[in-house]
Formats: sequence, structure tokens, C-alpha cells
Amino acid sequence: MQPLILFSLVAALLVCFVLGANNASACIRTSSGVLSIEYLMLATVGGIGVVLGTIGEGAKLSNSIYGGVLASQNDRATAILLLATLVVMLVATVLKLPLSLTQAMVGAALPMGMFLQLGVNWQFLALIGASWFSTPLVAGVFSIAVYKVVKKISRRIGDIFQRARMYAAITMIGSFYAGYALGANGIGLVQGISRPSMGTVPLLSTSLSISAVAGIYLFGYGVTSTVSEKILALAGAAALAAQIGGALTVHLFTQFGIPVSITQAIIGGIIGIGRAKDIAIMNTRVVSRVVLGWIMAPLIGLGLALLLLALT
Repeated sequence: MQPLILFSLVAALLVCFVLGANNASACIRTSSGVLSIEYLMLATVGGIGVVLGTIGEGAKLSNSIYGGVLASQNDRATAILLLATLVVMLVATVLKLPLSLTQAMVGAALPMGMFLQLGVNWQFLALIGASWFSTPLVAGVFSIAVYKVVKKISRRIGDIFQRARMYAAITMIGSFYAGYALGANGIGLVQGISRPSMGTVPLLSTSLSISAVAGIYLFGYGVTSTVSEKILALAGAAALAAQIGGALTVHLFTQFGIPVSITQAIIGGIIGIGRAKDIAIMNTRVVSRVVLGWIMAPLIGLGLALLLLALT
């Protein structure tokens, strides 16, 4: 294997590892006060979903960057894209700030198209940009709908123990489904830009998804607390609805090959339910930090890619 391709493979694994750590909140219950034993159990269920989502539907994102944003590809562009994305996601994770892999990677892709003459598909780029604005809104609508359904079912169950078992089952389903959506869309995006350079690397999908699961286990708790406790403390049906509504949104976009952020979707769901329930207590400072991160991610990715182009 050529050194540049080997570097890209290692970088892809690290990107998925950091993505798992940064997006762990998607696979873990979004309610406040997650205990360590709950975290490990839900991380396991979500991790299984990540692996199955990557293997089952990750290929749907295979043309999002190469063949989507960019008309063609080369190994140098792949290495720079992965390295720039890795740096952005790593800094965000250290700051415990949930960030969009899509936004960082798309921002980094623009200089590749312009300066390496790979060509930029401005129409598809505009479609992705529109999805960044619509994702939180769609997730908010889905989450409110799911919340109403769950609450309606809950009211029909009189026994408190049966209700608790129902919530436990839905929690497991939500963690698995959110992990599945993350694997299909987020890990699928990394897999898509890796395959043209690496060819038929054995077990690439499995390796990338397992790396993401390791990130969820080892370093995901900090970002999870930002989403579950520091934005808006939700519990029960509201928290589950935000998670499932966010996963539904990402899964929907996946069917059209459009990369979106699952943390962005879930945060949109949290805020949507908060508004629907007339909850006025919301940590606007943390929300502002998260939104600023979404705005800055493509710009920082673009700047890092330009710097790496100049240095290589």
C-alpha cells in the first residue's frame, strides 16, 4: 500500500473514532442525569446500530463528496480532506462541543475542487447547504410528532411498572436507531471518500464503524452531557422523542445521499420539543456556542485545507 493511501486509511479510522466520541450523544439517551452504567449499556446498543448502519446503508453516501460536491478525486485530496476534518472534529470534541462532520468536510472540499482542479458541483453544494438549515427544523417537527405518539401510548398504560418497561424498551430502540442513522450517514460519508483511494480494502466498513464505537465508549461522555444536560434538561417521552425524531431525519436524508449531522438533528429535536412544551428555561449560551460551531466548522475546514494545500 502506498504511503499516502496508508496515511489516508489511518486518518479515516481516526476521523471515525473522533466522530464517535463527538456524536455519542446521538446514541445515548438525551435525558439528563445519565448514569455510567446506563451510558455503557446504551453505548453498546448504539454501537451495534453504528456497525449495522454503516454496513447496511453506508454506501448510499458513497458519492456525496466525490461525484457529489467534487466532480473527481485524487489521493492527495483525500488525505487533506481527512486530515482537515480530523483536526476540526478533534478540537470540537476536546471543547465538548457537538459538531457536524459534514460541515467540516464540505468546507475542506471546496479548496480541493478549486485549486486541485477537481471541479465543484455548485448545485449539489447548494442542496447540502439547504439541508443544513432544514435539518433542525425537520427534526423538530418529527420529534414533536413522536412525543405526542409516545405520550398517547403512555396514558393508556395505567400500571407504573409497565410504563417503565415501555420507556426502557423505547430507550433501547432509540439508541439503536440513532446509532444506525449515524453509521449510515456519518460513517458512510467517511467510507465514501476513502474507497476511491483504497480500492477494495478488506472490511473497510466494519473497521471504520468499530473505530467509531470505540470513540463512543472511551471519550463520548463529555459531549453527551452538553447535549443532555446543558442545553435543556428533558426526561422521559420528550428525551426519547428528540432522539428518535433526530434519527428519523438523518435516515430520511440518507435515502437521498445527502450528508447531514445527527447531533444537529437531535439538538433541533430537543429545542423543538422545548418550544412545544413551552419550556422557557433553556441555556441560550450553550445553544449559541453550538450554533456558532456549526457556522464555523465549514470555514475552519476550508482554512485548514488551504493551509495543508500550501504545505504539501
